[in-house]
Amino acid sequence: MADISSLLRMWRAKTAAKEGVEPYRVLTNAALDGIAERKPQTPDDLMEVKGIKDAKCRQYGREILEIVARSGAGSGTLTFTGVTRAESVAIDFPEHPVEIPKETVDDTLSVGRFLDGLNLELSGMASRIKGEVSSVDERERVVYFSIKDSTDDSLLNCLIFRRHYDISGVRLREGDEIIVEGVPEIWKPMGKLSLKVGTIEVAGEGALKKAYDELFRKLESEGLFAPERKRKLPEFPERIALITSEQGAAIGDFLTNLGRLGVRADLYPSSVEGKRAVLEILNAVKYFRSHADRYDLLVVIRGGGSIESLQAFNTEVLVRELVGCGIPFIAGIGHEKDVTLVALAADLMVSTPTAVARSIREPWDSARQTLIQSERTIISVFENVLSSHSNRLEKSVSTFLGFLEGVSGRFERAKNALQTKLSLLEYRLRESSTLIDDSSRRILEGWNITAKSVRERLSRAESALRQYDPNRVLALGYGIIRAGGKVLAKVGDVSVGEEIDIRLSDGNITAQVKRTTNN
Repeated sequence: MADISSLLRMWRAKTAAKEGVEPYRVLTNAALDGIAERKPQTPDDLMEVKGIKDAKCRQYGREILEIVARSGAGSGTLTFTGVTRAESVAIDFPEHPVEIPKETVDDTLSVGRFLDGLNLELSGMASRIKGEVSSVDERERVVYFSIKDSTDDSLLNCLIFRRHYDISGVRLREGDEIIVEGVPEIWKPMGKLSLKVGTIEVAGEGALKKAYDELFRKLESEGLFAPERKRKLPEFPERIALITSEQGAAIGDFLTNLGRLGVRADLYPSSVEGKRAVLEILNAVKYFRSHADRYDLLVVIRGGGSIESLQAFNTEVLVRELVGCGIPFIAGIGHEKDVTLVALAADLMVSTPTAVARSIREPWDSARQTLIQSERTIISVFENVLSSHSNRLEKSVSTFLGFLEGVSGRFERAKNALQTKLSLLEYRLRESSTLIDDSSRRILEGWNITAKSVRERLSRAESALRQYDPNRVLALGYGIIRAGGKVLAKVGDVSVGEEIDIRLSDGNITAQVKRTTNN
């Protein structure tokens, strides 16, 4: 008994085969169950089912609503409404018992309706079939061919749309043994049963190797594997476009070994097993190609496998799509002995997803080590320069202090000499006091005048000494210039190109003599 849920799943399988995609990409199981439960009658009803958006409704809505309408509102039957009466005639699949009402009804089906019913049943019979090619007819949009069973005279007519044929990358020739995947369907205008094929692959390791060698020679002759064609990879990629299965071990190995570099990897999940993966990988590459300005690097990875499981990566259309992509790409397709054509065409080929991650991480690690070493070198150079200037400053301070000590000594000697003369004068005055008592007033006045004169002279001497104080001279904007440790007094004491030290009030300047001019 085929209920509405089964009918929807058969329809999905047929649609997925036609479009060359996995069934869940048409509609998820949850969406099919929601349709079976709600039994929508209008597009608005259908849009209320979780998983059905506007795009899905526009694409599949009419077919889904027709299946729901024919399902007999969940009676477990597929119902065809007769044109001569309003009452329906129910047909159950696969036994096809006809439900006859008590009154006489016209239960005759048109040829078209009968074939529609058969095709609906056949849509749930998607199969993987092996056979020998017995005929090939390649046309612009469709390739017609037939395969036969080598053990008897069984023959199956097949067709595949040109796009899927090109993606499969298999050139059909009579006598080749192949494996096809598809859904049987009766072509109504001719009443002819054919297998509508989604993918084709050659059968047997020997045939795969032969196809591989032929395609290798073709692509090699075009220069697709030549080193000079390959693009230079960015040294420090920050945005990575990643294509692999989200369920395999490859993505875990890649991300674990990539580490925390601050690099962003955007994953486009895709199956990577067998020929059926080609379409998904192509869709991923086309997506990233349309956003090439966002990414620095494209990474395609998967784990190891046999030559049969690696067929997707030995497909001509995928190799050309990757080579033509505007993003440099790395292939990390784990393998035992067979190198895939995608890996050979990659701008960088490494053996495993782990090796891909390490090749991306290596420049970052090297740059980090260089930065650490540069930091140490800068600190060491700074310490050496600081030590050199500190030594020169200590020498300059010592020289200046010696100069100040010399000035202070000269001042002290002048002071002592003055005190000696004053003492001698005082002695002579006392000695003469008895002789010039009558002149004491004049002597006293003379003494006052002399004392005043002495004070003024002392003041002038002090002012003169202050004027020659080096600190005062420096504060007025003058400087002390030395060359080779000696104070310069004349232009001739220094030569052009010689290095000089200039002492100012607040520090030192080191300069080089560019030109000398005599007054």
